[in-house]
Amino acid sequence: MDRKTLPMVTMPMAALPGEPSGSDPQAAPAARPDLPAAPPEPGAPRVVLVLGAPGTGKSALLAAMAGRGSRTLGAVCTEAQAATEYGAARQMLPAAREPGRRPATAGRANRVIMELYRRTIGLLAHGPLLLTVDDVHWCDEGTLRWLHHLLQRAGERPLQVVLAGVPREHPPPSPVLHDILAACPHEILDLDLAGRVDREARTERLRRQFRHHPTLERVAVAVALLQRTDADLVGPLAGLPPQLVAPPLDRLRRMGLVGDDPQHPVPPAVADGLLALLDRPERQERLTHAARLLSDAAAPAGRIAELLLDADELAEPWMLDLLRDAAAEALLHSAADAVRIRERIVRAEPQSPEAAIDYAEALVSIDAAAARGQMRQALPRTLDTRLKARALVGLGLAALVTGHEPTVPYLLQDAVETLRRAAGDRPRVRDRTLLAAVDSTLAANAVEGAATYQTVRSRIGPEPGPVVGTSSAHRLLAVHALTTAYEGVDVERAVGYARQVLDGPVHGESWPRLAAARVLLLADDTAGAIAAAEGLAARHQGRGEPCAEAAARAAQAHARWETGDLAGAERDAATALRLADGRGWSAVTWSAGTTQAVVQAAAAQVTEATAALDGLLAQAAAMPFWEQVQALNAAATTAYWAYEHDQALALMQRCGRVVEEAGVCNPAVNSWWLDEIILLHRIDRDHDAHLRLEQLEEQCRRWSTPRTRGMALLARAALLPHHAQMEPLLAAIPELVASPAPLNHVKALLMLGRALTIVGDRAAARRHLRDAMVLSNRRGYTKLAVNCRNVLAAAGGRTGSQLSACGDLSASERAVARLAAGGATNRQIAAELFITVRTVEFHLTNVYRRLGIRRRDALADAIEPMPLSGRDDPREGPG
Repeated sequence: MDRKTLPMVTMPMAALPGEPSGSDPQAAPAARPDLPAAPPEPGAPRVVLVLGAPGTGKSALLAAMAGRGSRTLGAVCTEAQAATEYGAARQMLPAAREPGRRPATAGRANRVIMELYRRTIGLLAHGPLLLTVDDVHWCDEGTLRWLHHLLQRAGERPLQVVLAGVPREHPPPSPVLHDILAACPHEILDLDLAGRVDREARTERLRRQFRHHPTLERVAVAVALLQRTDADLVGPLAGLPPQLVAPPLDRLRRMGLVGDDPQHPVPPAVADGLLALLDRPERQERLTHAARLLSDAAAPAGRIAELLLDADELAEPWMLDLLRDAAAEALLHSAADAVRIRERIVRAEPQSPEAAIDYAEALVSIDAAAARGQMRQALPRTLDTRLKARALVGLGLAALVTGHEPTVPYLLQDAVETLRRAAGDRPRVRDRTLLAAVDSTLAANAVEGAATYQTVRSRIGPEPGPVVGTSSAHRLLAVHALTTAYEGVDVERAVGYARQVLDGPVHGESWPRLAAARVLLLADDTAGAIAAAEGLAARHQGRGEPCAEAAARAAQAHARWETGDLAGAERDAATALRLADGRGWSAVTWSAGTTQAVVQAAAAQVTEATAALDGLLAQAAAMPFWEQVQALNAAATTAYWAYEHDQALALMQRCGRVVEEAGVCNPAVNSWWLDEIILLHRIDRDHDAHLRLEQLEEQCRRWSTPRTRGMALLARAALLPHHAQMEPLLAAIPELVASPAPLNHVKALLMLGRALTIVGDRAAARRHLRDAMVLSNRRGYTKLAVNCRNVLAAAGGRTGSQLSACGDLSASERAVARLAAGGATNRQIAAELFITVRTVEFHLTNVYRRLGIRRRDALADAIEPMPLSGRDDPREGPG
């Protein structure tokens, strides 16, 4: 089947259950397709694909189909979860959940699909089963492959799969979806087509109904345009005296065309049908007249703007002024609405640089690259000094997302000097506000563009001024927070500034709050950093601002990586990259791509990570400071885990030079100096290693957090003889446990286990190495887990722990073992997995043999436990 097109089937029209119906056709809601037959009815479709734009009733149709008596398992897909393998399947079968995310190898994929298949077949043995997936265009490939496998082998079992989504839009339909439709009988319900047919039928019914009642039609159209029933407004628009409006309105209410909702007396669907009765010139005349009447009645600017946006001409001066007011109001709650209004103003005034700059300012959080292009086009046409300063502020804010532009600081500096000359010795409030905006934007670009700390500090001063509720003040406060953190002297002061930014009001731009979240991340408050980025992403998503949302998702991904949440980091990075795909938001792409690559490297996908990072390193010179450091860190990490130690050391030292040239003295910025010291020691460059350690130990004393203290102890231990390493390592482990740095915690346990092995205390070494292996597997650090396994084997320990269980056990054996490790009895396991008790006993016997254990209670030390989902037999007592 062609991937680009899906066969469309138009179904007979009928109202959904629970929707009102009656003899009056205008009172009925939009028509919907009949519900398809459900198994076990003969000839029932095995798959139903529901297509339609948002708001056409896909979710309501799913709910109606789920209420027909069959057992229903459902999942709702989101863009953020599209990269999570088997994410939708685990919503439907939650007991199949596994911690973390391992590489999706072909063997593991087959085992997961077979496990899901066996569980579903067990459910089908008890009666009809309905599987529903809403927003299937965001469904992960793993779940679609499982559904394809299940449908091919379901035979005559009473199974139906209902998929709802918009696969004709971005992203394109998955090829697996076409395979599913080709594998079995199916129906495709096109709700968009049903809606178009319904609108045409409604308009025709209205035309017949009003054929002999022109006065009634004029009143209905007037109410639909005004969305008001005031006689003094409806009368003039309908061409009637106000005292004659009440009888037609009463009749329209009886017909169901006018309701009691004061905000929308005429439903939108009915209003569309009424306006379709007018030809274009008459409709334009009525639109303009309605807008004029509402303006005279002091109606909200947004309501009048909705009428003017549909007008072909904005001939009267007040119309543009009103649209500007409406755009300013819309910007407070929806940048998308403001962009729509300001775009209309630009079309009305194509030669106005002010209109273009207004439009670009609203566009920054939606598409920073497009906003940058608009600003650059408007600048040559801008002669007014203040207007040019506004344009440069917008250009600077866009540059924070699209990537550092070398010319922006110089342009902003010129704007400051020109504006100060124009403002004179006693600048007005407007000029002071504009100067603050230019100054704060210049400082933000300077701190992001790797300007030295001393340069930025000399410009912004030692302390921030009084914080007032303006975006410029919060932007400058964020610059103070970031420069204080980069100085690496006062943790509390930097965190205090960051907290002031996060506790202040949310303005249109996201950079100040993202900078504050970065400071919290450097200060070990990763929970606060993730919460700030997550809240910002949710806000921008709700406001329809994909560019700002992508920047927040990228920051959230990096913070999750720092805490060891590899699955969450990869999910957020994939979402940011999907939002930024082809948009020119370079800073977002660099940040999210770096996080995605380093997660792949940690999960042993070194080849993929290296290929991605080679492309990023080719652009490193053009990156802002933070993105450049993270890219170099990630490349060094990948080379280190690929055992290319010379390349890793070169990248670490290159990263160190970038940090030093920027005047940054915070040891938490470049976290891979610990491995740099270890590598210098391995190649017998002890003098260089000790010099580097002395430099970093001094920085760690000044920027004292659990992570930096623990890393300093680890670095000191690495340069000591093995018998002298115990004391600093034992002191480092509690610090790293208290820090959000599980990666360094694993390294500490590994170093301690290796040292104990060499000095002869193998029993203690095995204990620490086993903890390191379990922690590294739980977090998904596959490469580190291999090292832990090798050192544990050298210490005489069994290596059949979680790593072996994940790699050597079958999917069924692993599921049985994890439930048994969680304390479940054999009967409970059998009920949970829909298998027999004899099968459970058979799998456990194989697990004991492969893991080299003899007792059931030893499973908890060998494999990650998993609790029951709660569907086991309630009569079963505790194990």
